[in-house]
Amino acid sequence: RGLGMNTWRMGVEWSRIFPTSTAAVANGKTITAADLQALDALADQDAVARYRKIITSARATGMKPFVTLSHFTLPLWIHDPIAVRDSLDGRGADDPLPADLPARAGWLTDTTATEFRKYAAYMGWKFGDLVDWWAPLNEPMVVAVGGYVNVPGAYASWFPPGANSYAAARKAIETMVAANAAAYDELRANDRTDADRDRRATRVGLVHNMIHFVPSDPKKPADVKSTRNAEQIFNRTFPNAVINGFLDRNVNGKVEAGEKDPSMAGKADFLGVNYYFRGRITGLGTSLSTNIGLLDFLPSVTYRWALNPNGPPCPTTCSDFGNEIDIAGFGSVLREAATYKRPLLVTENGIADASDSKRPKFLVQSLHQVYRQAARRSKSAPVIGWLHWSLTDNFEWSAGYTPRFGLYSYDPQSLERTARPSADLVRRIVTGNRIPGPLVERWVR
Repeated sequence: RGLGMNTWRMGVEWSRIFPTSTAAVANGKTITAADLQALDALADQDAVARYRKIITSARATGMKPFVTLSHFTLPLWIHDPIAVRDSLDGRGADDPLPADLPARAGWLTDTTATEFRKYAAYMGWKFGDLVDWWAPLNEPMVVAVGGYVNVPGAYASWFPPGANSYAAARKAIETMVAANAAAYDELRANDRTDADRDRRATRVGLVHNMIHFVPSDPKKPADVKSTRNAEQIFNRTFPNAVINGFLDRNVNGKVEAGEKDPSMAGKADFLGVNYYFRGRITGLGTSLSTNIGLLDFLPSVTYRWALNPNGPPCPTTCSDFGNEIDIAGFGSVLREAATYKRPLLVTENGIADASDSKRPKFLVQSLHQVYRQAARRSKSAPVIGWLHWSLTDNFEWSAGYTPRFGLYSYDPQSLERTARPSADLVRRIVTGNRIPGPLVERWVR
């Protein structure tokens, strides 16, 4: 709040609320009051009380909480990543899913969407008096790609379960689309309290990572064509499904029989855009997969950095995370996002920069792109806000604490937080509601 911000994004950990399975609670057409009471009996009330205390404390400072229900992790009672990895090990990347998948297969089983629906209903019921802004899922395409498309030497994030199965990636997307739709409906049904007193009790949206893809060689037709395919797969597959009701099951970019489902459409009140970097695309001329028809390319999105010392050198300027900085690309993806005709909220935007030497320029130029999009004054896709990633250095999944994204440095041993110079820069911009003229002259014009 001292930085002038009015919104605080946080995640709730599903397994903290429900440390044991909720499968025993009925899953009828409607989640009833009795079902919610049964879920309440299963919930860890200490965890519920702690989350309520945290959110209440934030509200007391004038901050609006923005709550994400699933920021990558799943409860172990619904996902055994080691067992899933082992079941996929030794199979070809384009092979179908094995018939003997583990029962706890995470997003590879419809059960996860079923239980996620209950979790969302409970959260709306239990926290609706404190929360109006919700995101069921964080970066679902990152979950699918990072967990199930890991090609050593080419592209690998090694998110659990760390497999390489195109069929699994496709199934994970399908399950998350269903989970998002169910969570959207339950949050809207069970959060009826206008906590922010703005005449809207609930806003439920998609938090979606978008990459600005460019051809490795703009003169090569294969690279140009494959760049469009990369955009279609990564940037458009999920919003097409949850906003337009078009789930491209074979990911070939064509609307075919059984791929349009009106019941899945309109399941996002706003589109959250997470933007960090550019991706360079090398076309292969033919698809690598029968499961993902448009996959006819190799992407380059990460270059040499501390935990990847043998990676290719950065072609221009990169963050500490080995990602290529592309400010103009931010404007491009905002324009692409606006085509979905939903209010745009930048839900993540930042840079890994331990020295804080690149962050000030990055922030000023990025916010200028947000300003340019807002200046379009789109009635169908107005820009409604910008959230920085992150307030403090965070545990960056498989990269640990090595990449430093925070406006405040963070020592996980002492828990000490120290403001970086860019924190004051953000405060000046936010409290003044403008980018100071000298900074525009220095870094924008």
